Amino acid sequence: MARRGQPHDHAYDTETLQEKADRIRREQGLPPEANEGPQPCHWYDDGRGGRFLIPGCMTRVINPDVDHCSCKTIEEQLAAAREEIANLKRSRASLQGWHDHITRAVYDHADGIQIMKRAADRAGATEGAR
Repeated sequence: MARRGQPHDHAYDTETLQEKADRIRREQGLPPEANEGPQPCHWYDDGRGGRFLIPGCMTRVINPDVDHCSCKTIEEQLAAAREEIANLKRSRASLQGWHDHITRAVYDHADGIQIMKRAADRAGATEGAR
């Protein structure tokens, strides 16, 4: 339980900003804040007749009255995430292929076993120094 002092006695107030936000939302009868990351443009109704635009894109930041914002839909975000994953997998496969060819070339060298042993020893020495 957080220790409380007198009002405005911040030295004794240990409530975090998130705890404060949660408490205020409870006091106002609002649901807990969802931690879903950036949200698209939306309107916030304070329950007392106040309505505020929460911009999620620069289009609405610049002009709140614009008809269409530039926020990506869930489908567009999902497609972009899938494309990024595919690109990362291709990049990893390319690097893995490069690594395999280098390793094979070193082992095919006359001193390949000694080279790999020295590399492993150095990697172990580096690991221990961290």
